[in-house]
Amino acid sequence: MKQVKKFALFFLVAVMVGQSAARADEQAAQILSGIRLADISQELEGRLRKQDGTIIPFRLRANGDELIFTFANPTEVLRLTLNDNGSNLTLQSGDRQRVISGAKLNEFVRGTDITYQDLALRFLYWKNSRIEGEQNVRTFSCWMILLQQGNPNIDYASVRVWVAKQSGALLRAEAWDAESRLVKKFEVISGQKIEGKWFLKQMRIERYDPASGNLASRTYLEITG
Repeated sequence: MKQVKKFALFFLVAVMVGQSAARADEQAAQILSGIRLADISQELEGRLRKQDGTIIPFRLRANGDELIFTFANPTEVLRLTLNDNGSNLTLQSGDRQRVISGAKLNEFVRGTDITYQDLALRFLYWKNSRIEGEQNVRTFSCWMILLQQGNPNIDYASVRVWVAKQSGALLRAEAWDAESRLVKKFEVISGQKIEGKWFLKQMRIERYDPASGNLASRTYLEITG
């Protein structure tokens, strides 16, 4: 009889833990689904600034859930669209336009530390996500959420994100490889108000050597006006 009671108690605890985890997973998915582009319509100037001082300017057109980056020398247009089901990133060079997918996602944009995968924010749509806790980032109270995936064609096995509770803005992210080694860090340094809505002003992207754990290089994404 004691063994039966012990088994029943174990089963009850397991069910309660499972239900709690399921609710946490649902909450994580709900928080992630709230991360969207600011609903503004603007033509902006921006630049990618590398650690060695190289400046790569671009024009940015923001239109609701779509961002269009236009680079010169050579002319290239990157179009990012976010929706409830995923993100879509296309690259137009000359008369040729194609969807960025597969191994191309791991390539660097204009020789910076930003990959097409980073720009597309694909990790926000990974199905395996859970809340790890709460933490402050630059005085903002944030949800800390871990996302994981098992696609060997993607450099990141897991990404941890910090999402501001009040605004729903993504303030920080860390990407890790399959051996739990740090690969990339993203952090919003400052924001700005455009049309009364919060929009990125400066983000720092740091690339790490997984073998040594040392910082390899750094790039800033800046919206200058």
